[in-house]
Amino acid sequence: MGLFDVDEKEAQQGQGGGGLFGGGLAAAAGAQTVVVKPLPGTSLGQIPAPYQPHSEGELSDQEREDLEACKAGVDNLRNAFWIAGKSFETMSLAKLHREENPNYAAWVWDTWEVSESQLHRLMDEWRVGEALANLGHKPPESHVRAMTTLRRQTNDKVAITVYDTIARCRPRVTGDLVEQVVSDLGALPKDAKPADVGRRVRDLLTTPEKQDSAEEKSDGVPDISSLNADSPNGESAQEPSNTKADALAAKDIERLQMTLASLQAAAKKVNKAVARRAVDTQPDIAVPLIQEIGSLLQQIDRSVAIRLPKGE
Repeated sequence: MGLFDVDEKEAQQGQGGGGLFGGGLAAAAGAQTVVVKPLPGTSLGQIPAPYQPHSEGELSDQEREDLEACKAGVDNLRNAFWIAGKSFETMSLAKLHREENPNYAAWVWDTWEVSESQLHRLMDEWRVGEALANLGHKPPESHVRAMTTLRRQTNDKVAITVYDTIARCRPRVTGDLVEQVVSDLGALPKDAKPADVGRRVRDLLTTPEKQDSAEEKSDGVPDISSLNADSPNGESAQEPSNTKADALAAKDIERLQMTLASLQAAAKKVNKAVARRAVDTQPDIAVPLIQEIGSLLQQIDRSVAIRLPKGE
């Protein structure tokens, strides 16, 4: 198990910058304003994008700030490998390590005991991890690693579709399941379309032999023939809908309605005055609560940030 992997038993799917808050959250306390920000390194938006070094000499104040943000991204989010991967790439490309050790691989090993091979793997995989996180998944690094061959054959978009399809078809995703699906897909053309690959994955997961072998990993496999044929990348399948797909869509509508009702109820209970009083009287309790509320709202914001039909 790698440094950024999590226990397979805990890797449940479907749980889990822009967003509503633009990466920050503020609340006033008393006569002064108390700015409540996410802890350093706890969101991808806090990690600066990879950039070329500003100079070969001492770090500028901005570079030092970027370095600390990237270090925090590695330190605080070891289960969110995509944030660590982006942090590693930014520090490498901008040479933010140059004051501490000009040898980047050696510096990373001395600081975090991450090998050079794992370092390059994380820098290569973080964009896939970010995309899957934006779809509501939280894959361990080993799951994305299992799709390395697939990504090299095709592209990241196909890999994202494959993983998202597996997660939609199974209540629990394991590394073995991802490897099995990739193996069963076989060699794919470089120009393979994500929607076509997604349908192929669904076909593989609905065969009796795949269901039987999956029972060792997960009980209560649902009837995935009811899944709609829309790709997570916005590419719709050409197959007509059926009654089972309509039933699933009805459940999706129910979930959206329940979410809206919950948010409406919450909006009636929470306002700036509540936040100010809470932060003013018990900041040690209120601040983490406000941060978590903001994080969840950002997650919802990303989940519904889809292309809507014209006229909506």
